[in-house]
Amino acid sequence: MLALAPATRRAFSEVGRRQRLLVVASSGSARNFWNVSLPVLGGVGGAHITKYHIVRPGKDNVEWDDFLIALPEREHLASFSKEVPLFIRYLKVVTDKEGRQDAFSAFLERAKSGLVVESDVFISTEELLALMWKNGYSDSERNAIQFTFPGDYKFHYPELSVLFDLTEEDTYKFCMRTRMENSHIGELDHSMVKRQGFIRDHWLTFGVGIVIFKYFPFFNYYFGVKVFGTSMWCYTMWTGLNRFIARTCRRNEYMAAQKTAADVMQGEDKIVSSMRRFANDAKCVEHLGTFKEDTESKISTYRAALAQKMQQDLSERALKQLQAIYTFESGMGSAMQELVVVEAAASFKEKFPKEKALQDKAFTSAVKSLSGASITAADCPVASHFESAFKSLQGVDLATIKGNAKGTLPERVAFSQQAKETEFKQTFMVTGAEAAEVKSLASQAKSGEGYDFAKLSPEASARLEALYTSINAKVGYAMPDLVAKPIPKTSDSAANTYIEQVNAKLVAAASTLRQARLTAFVSAF
Repeated sequence: MLALAPATRRAFSEVGRRQRLLVVASSGSARNFWNVSLPVLGGVGGAHITKYHIVRPGKDNVEWDDFLIALPEREHLASFSKEVPLFIRYLKVVTDKEGRQDAFSAFLERAKSGLVVESDVFISTEELLALMWKNGYSDSERNAIQFTFPGDYKFHYPELSVLFDLTEEDTYKFCMRTRMENSHIGELDHSMVKRQGFIRDHWLTFGVGIVIFKYFPFFNYYFGVKVFGTSMWCYTMWTGLNRFIARTCRRNEYMAAQKTAADVMQGEDKIVSSMRRFANDAKCVEHLGTFKEDTESKISTYRAALAQKMQQDLSERALKQLQAIYTFESGMGSAMQELVVVEAAASFKEKFPKEKALQDKAFTSAVKSLSGASITAADCPVASHFESAFKSLQGVDLATIKGNAKGTLPERVAFSQQAKETEFKQTFMVTGAEAAEVKSLASQAKSGEGYDFAKLSPEASARLEALYTSINAKVGYAMPDLVAKPIPKTSDSAANTYIEQVNAKLVAAASTLRQARLTAFVSAF
């Protein structure tokens, strides 16, 4: 026994030393009043050190506590909005199989904008599988849960209620019991569990202090009311402002952190998208090796396609022009009969007030009609006039007659016919005035054996282009549209130099094409 005493004393002294070290370590990890907390350690998104010295993520208006010790009420629990697309798809299969479509519709309507649940009233996937095995569910049912949901999925009590057709009260109590059995440290609503009425406590302390201290010497009116009262008022105001400022700072700090994270993610997405644009840069050398052959083959194909397109446009434009001419001539033929009748009627209206014979014949024809006698065409002034007018057109060459809008019927018809012919020439034929104007403009651009259209004034050049367009439209010629647009510049100065050279080539090619086009046009006159 005496031999064991020193060893026992050394063991107890070692245990005491370790306990002192643990106390020092634990006191060192506690937060001191005047410490400056770093943003990465405290507040929303940082570390929240509970009274059990267990670290949990810091959240606004959230207090962490052991459910078994705190025994929180339902309204004390912190809630959040949960998105459940995976659970809804699985629930659809289960309810269709069990014939509970109404339950699915009700849950879907409830979770449409997010399922609001208490954050820590749940059971995990592993716990649910163990419960299903204990309650005799088949392997296929347990495998459906295991292979559908991830291992860290949390089944909250509304999901368990609709999935197993139980009341929410029972599932809530079961989930809370499960969490308490595991000594779960969960989230509580700080505004519900914190002590209320700090102003009441402060002034209750002030009142009790005044009652107690008034019996002590040197605690007079000045100290009790002025010093102690003013100090308590300052402490109350400091407490309220400190809570407000701390809440605002934590909120702004959290929002700034979220904004920074969003900017970082956006920047990473832009970097990835920019890198994807250069994913095929390694193939550039391979493409450059066959660039000349590919370009030559494509240019030849492009020329053939361009010639074919121009031929197709020319044929289509000529066909449309011929159809327009045919339509115009058909309209002239069909309008000739109506024109004869209209002009005969107009000539009768002009003659009747002036000729006494027509008036007497009309009176005689009316008297015969009233007496019931038969009237011949010779007796009716209108019929006889139209008959004589139609006979006057027989054997008459309208092309040789001088038209007169107030003359005889042949002259009237000839006048209308000649007006139609003039309209036809203006629409479908090149007039002498247009040909003379083209020759005049060509003489101004004459330069030796050829033409230099750059010598023309801007007005003359624009007029020549207008004549080129109108005359080609009259004869039914399709003008090819070969307009080469300039290449826009980039932010690379070296590339801009090459682009300027290409644009200069395009301008020169357009000028050469215009020179050849207008030369061929004026040479036809």
